This record gives sequence, C-alpha cells and structure tokens, in this order.
Amino acid sequence: MNEALVYAIQFIFSILSFLFVARFLLQACRVDFYNPISQGFIKVTDPLLKPFRLAIPGFKNLDLAAFLAAMVMEILLLVILSSLAGQDPGNFLQLTAFGFIQVVLLIIRIFWWSILIVIIASFIAPGSYHPALGMMQQITEPLMAPARKLLPAMGGLDFSPILVFLLLGVLERILPQVLASVY
Repeated sequence: MNEALVYAIQFIFSILSFLFVARFLLQACRVDFYNPISQGFIKVTDPLLKPFRLAIPGFKNLDLAAFLAAMVMEILLLVILSSLAGQDPGNFLQLTAFGFIQVVLLIIRIFWWSILIVIIASFIAPGSYHPALGMMQQITEPLMAPARKLLPAMGGLDFSPILVFLLLGVLERILPQVLASVY
C-alpha cells in the first residue's frame, strides 16, 4: 500500500510539475499561442497559476509564476515523500535549491526529448505538420539556432543536435552534483 501511495503521489506531482514547466517553456520560447496544444496547456494551468500571478509578475517573456509553481510542486513532493519515509527534508535553502535544480533538470529532459522527437519525425515524415510537432520545433529552436551557427548542415544533414545533446548531457550530470553539495 505504501509503495502504491508513493507512486501515486510522485505521478500526480510530476504531472503538475511538467504542466507548469511546459507552460513556462511555451512563453519563454515564444511558441505559437494559437497552437491547439499550447491552448490546452494554457487552459489547464491558468486556474492553478492565478494565485501565483497575484504575487509574481512575469518578466519579459518569462512566466515566473509557472516556474515558481513547478518549483513548489517539486518541493512539496520531496517534503511529502520525506515525511512518509520519516526523514528530514532539509532546511529552506536546501529545499529551494532542490526545487530549482529539479525544475531545470525537467526543462533539460523536455528539450532532450523534444529534439529527439523532431529528429525522428524529420526522417519518418519530412515536411509534414502536426500541432505537437510544430510546438516541439518552436520549443527547441532557441537551442538549435545557435548550434546551427556553430555546426552548419553538411551535405543536407544537420549535426547541430549532437552539439545540443552534448551540452544538455553535461548539464544533466553537473546539476545533481551541485545539489549534492548543497545537501
């Protein structure tokens, strides 16, 4: 029973974190507002973000309320799981660092999977359009554009995702070490 409860709690909080991070990325990457999938994320997250927006305004194209909401979800998940296990979750600074790093890791994973899906789709169905694929292309473009300048296409093949995967992989391995140094 305890294992099932832990799984259910992790699932619910992970979905909420994903929704908030996706909402943050939609605005940060300037994804098409009229994309039906973008609209779905907005409709689902708007009621949950209204209380956060009262206290935390956006900054330029960053939805800080969505980022903070994702951090709160990660912190709550840690606190709940720690209390179920009878452990101390840590002090405020440690919890804040944990929440921030977990959200950044989630952003890295979303970028990684989005790039991979866009690459696979470009081989399977080149030139086709689907709202989800268009959204993923727009999300990955802020990372891919600078990489394309460093590694231009060679013979019609774009090797810039390799550079982005390398950068994301390095960050994904460094951030848990930073978190371990805080704890």
